[in-house]
Amino acid sequence: MRLTVTLLLLIFSVKQSSPVHPGTGTFLEDSKTNLIFEGSQVTNLTAHQGTTALLSCKIKNNFQNNPVSWIRLRDWHILSTGPSTYTKDERFSVRQATAHDWSLGIQYVNKNDEGVYSCQVSTSKGSISHFYNLKVIVPRAYILGSEEYYAQTGTAISLVCIIEDTLEPPQFVFWYHNNKIISYDTRRTKVSFDSGSRTKKTSTRLLISSALLEDGGNYTCGSANAEKGMVTVYVSDGEMRMHVRNGARLLYLSIPIFFLLLIFDFFCRSFCFKANN
Repeated sequence: MRLTVTLLLLIFSVKQSSPVHPGTGTFLEDSKTNLIFEGSQVTNLTAHQGTTALLSCKIKNNFQNNPVSWIRLRDWHILSTGPSTYTKDERFSVRQATAHDWSLGIQYVNKNDEGVYSCQVSTSKGSISHFYNLKVIVPRAYILGSEEYYAQTGTAISLVCIIEDTLEPPQFVFWYHNNKIISYDTRRTKVSFDSGSRTKKTSTRLLISSALLEDGGNYTCGSANAEKGMVTVYVSDGEMRMHVRNGARLLYLSIPIFFLLLIFDFFCRSFCFKANN
């Protein structure tokens, strides 16, 4: 019964709140209750997709042990009250390191988790909140050049993949050919890697020597939690193209000769017919 009343009061206080915008401040203190949130009114946080985002809410002077709740302002969802969570999403949890620390943890954070969160303390005199603006960075991989790559048999295929928007260089970068991982450092395949300590962009080069017809297809590259880059490679037989080109040239030269032969045959038939008459 007590928990139900607490939740109803919390919902009412949240609905009365106004929209939150980033601002400045030092320490957020409530003169009525002497509660103090450590930090400014709005804390801006950046998390890497796939990692754990930790929203640290430290409260001082909560002598009456007033309930601490986490609210997601996007949909006014009450995620937790005290140590209990009220969401089916098991990625959310309350991590109380000390009696004054009520941090919200979001495991495997993704782009949908972006937005404003509120750490709120409800008291008999009202509620006081601290806001967190969470931004999620999604690494992106792309292959230099156009979406199509053309090569002839016997030549080399060289593809360069760039991975950006990473908080730290990825430990592994993978290349795929038609959704199958490519074995590195084989007789014809070599892969080089640059962590990008100067450019802050990780790059990797795939080099395939003496291209074969079966080397054509879709090539993708990427790392964990990164959007993959893709290019389509077309490999053609150089000798076949030469034969086609030579055949077209012979056909082009044969057309006027054919017409000359028709004209010669026409005149020949005409003169021969008159001579016989």
